[in-house]
Amino acid sequence: MSAAPRRGRVDVEERLIAAAGELLGEVGPRAMSVRQVAERAGVNHGLVHHYFGGKDGLARAGMRRLVTEHLEWVKAQNEGRPIPVPMALGGDQRYLRAVVRCVLDGESDLALTELTEGVSVPRSAMEAVVARAGLDEPDSETRAVVAAAMALEMGWAALEPFILAITGTPAEEADELRRRVGNLRLGLGARGATRS
Repeated sequence: MSAAPRRGRVDVEERLIAAAGELLGEVGPRAMSVRQVAERAGVNHGLVHHYFGGKDGLARAGMRRLVTEHLEWVKAQNEGRPIPVPMALGGDQRYLRAVVRCVLDGESDLALTELTEGVSVPRSAMEAVVARAGLDEPDSETRAVVAAAMALEMGWAALEPFILAITGTPAEEADELRRRVGNLRLGLGARGATRS
């Protein structure tokens, strides 16, 4: 008899977390409201406070879900390689949009959830580059290479249609341009910043 309420609570929490993750990417943490999340999840808004302590707790749970799903997505894309496949981030728009909106809303702690959860793809890539270079810790060159690769990857993923239009790239040449830009990312540094 005690199993039924447990399943109900788990279902409600799951729906709220999923709705929060969606809204983080759609409207950002600042504009996201408890009522909006509850409505999207199809539950009473009072349950947000009951289960998560309020909007902040729910936003953290939603972002944790997004970073965990992003890590699994990257692992599938990379087939075990420690350096992410070039120009692939655009394939995970939910995660990308949520991170960008959190940063733009001044919610850096929320955007950096992947660090607090210990599942940061860029941090893991940097550690792989450091290991390949035989360093004990990242030096300024390694940090610069990883930062430039991240900037290129995230900028392309967020702005690809705009970039293609601005550069006058015909649709039939988009894949070739994406490949060439990916090669630029790979060539940013000689410290192992390539796919393994």
